[in-house]
Amino acid sequence: MDSDNDGITDAIEKGSGSTPVDTDSDGTPDYRDLDSDGDGISDTIEKGSGSTPIDTDNDGTPDFQDTDSDNDGISDTIEKGSGTTAVDTDNDGTPDYRDTDSDNDGITDAIEKGSGSTPIDTDSDGTPDYKDLDSDGDGKTDAQEGSIDTDGDGTPNFQDLDSDGDGVLDAIDQCPLVVG
Repeated sequence: MDSDNDGITDAIEKGSGSTPVDTDSDGTPDYRDLDSDGDGISDTIEKGSGSTPIDTDNDGTPDFQDTDSDNDGISDTIEKGSGTTAVDTDNDGTPDYRDTDSDNDGITDAIEKGSGSTPIDTDSDGTPDYKDLDSDGDGKTDAQEGSIDTDGDGTPNFQDLDSDGDGVLDAIDQCPLVVG
């Protein structure tokens, strides 16, 4: 039986205890909730197309009950965005909430997010680093810069506005000299 018609059987959503599971504590048990983890992504999408629910990060919690399904430290709510379709920043066919490198720059979202609850936005352009192909705004992609720390200051080049520590911003260092 599938009471909420999300493609996930009531038996799976109910769990093994005598009290039905309510992952997002909204008062609606998962087997009747179309968004069991309350992340704004329907269980139908998070379940996938197979008979076994998807567990992107292999932590034993299916994505429809996991608020950080790719385990990168960024909640699925943030990675999903505000539209009805899940965001896929790098257009690789894997939505950001299931992608451990959302901008496909070779640096994991967990590293680019940092340790706080608010994702890092190094260049203050309104795009968090994990979705920004040039997170420090210096004209070189994060993939080109990698996780190298040229000046040894503890900030990798892709997040360092002055990666060589010469006192001149990388954005200026990268500009060719124009002579009048």
